[in-house]
Amino acid sequence: MKLLSLIIPTYNMEALLPRCLDSLLVPETLERLEAIVVNDGSRDGSLTVANGYRERFPQTVTVIDKPNGNYGSTINAALPVAQGKFVKILDSDDWFDTAALVAFLDKLEKAEADMVVTHFTILHDEGTRELTKYNVYGREPYDYGRVYPLDDVLRDGYIRYFLMHALAYRTGLLRGMGYRQTEGISYTDTEWACYPVFYAKDIVFFDINLYQYNLAREGQTMDPKVMARSLGQMEQMTRQLLSFYGAQEPGRLSPTRQDFLRQYYTNRIRLMYKSHLLDIPRRQFDAAHFAELDAELSAACRRYGFGPVRLYPANKVIRADALRYWHRHHRRWPRWFEGLNHIVDKVMTWFFIHIFKR
Repeated sequence: MKLLSLIIPTYNMEALLPRCLDSLLVPETLERLEAIVVNDGSRDGSLTVANGYRERFPQTVTVIDKPNGNYGSTINAALPVAQGKFVKILDSDDWFDTAALVAFLDKLEKAEADMVVTHFTILHDEGTRELTKYNVYGREPYDYGRVYPLDDVLRDGYIRYFLMHALAYRTGLLRGMGYRQTEGISYTDTEWACYPVFYAKDIVFFDINLYQYNLAREGQTMDPKVMARSLGQMEQMTRQLLSFYGAQEPGRLSPTRQDFLRQYYTNRIRLMYKSHLLDIPRRQFDAAHFAELDAELSAACRRYGFGPVRLYPANKVIRADALRYWHRHHRRWPRWFEGLNHIVDKVMTWFFIHIFKR
């Protein structure tokens, strides 16, 4: 039995897949690691590259070749065959710190928890690196390596570490809950970070900076230009999340977990509002469509007890609520005010990364 199964979704990543796999395949990992490369109908040489690694490392690398079905379909194809005690996702345009991976496997030897959290680094296109780790207002409140009941951790309400790059799960947890991701659209890694929280019992944190998240690649799904074109998929993903929430049995979750999930979902809805009111270019903003979406999301907030939703700028300097402005005037902020906000956003982001995240 392997310690860790890595699911590596791959679509047209011929040039970047070698960097990803080379970061994993060293003598200290080969017996304990399973790398499942899922080729999602690539039109370049990704499959050839993957098969080359499988021939060189047959005890570690598995290749699944399937028609294109987008991100979630690759996870659904890999989970049934995963042999690891734990499972984690690694996108093929990203990579792991190799020394951190060896340390992570050492920790997993004795780990007994449903959820495992590690640090990750975000690499920005201007060359800056941002270390992301679990903390509450700059304080790291939990002992690394100690297993905590998940409700004890959720009580503090902090959600920043609930991103795919930080999370690994006990494989048996995902199989036991019948985990599946939505197919045919992007941004379904949100489900990976959300659905298991409904079922997991305990959690452990390791002081290991494992995942190297490459935001610098042009054309990746978090590229602002790509996101602006993909708002429909993000809306569909939000509907899937709300449907999952609504399907849960009333009373099955503890009050602590219910409170946390309401906060989590409120934040997800806030991100949808932010995408429309603050992020996309004004020329792409469709007021009629947004009015319908606002009515849909507002109804969900009332139905499930989320909110209230406030939409303040990320810079935390300008304290103006963009959603409240919309409800009063049925339009976005004036052009000059949006321009001022974007300037302040950039300045505060620079200070945050260069001063607090170095």
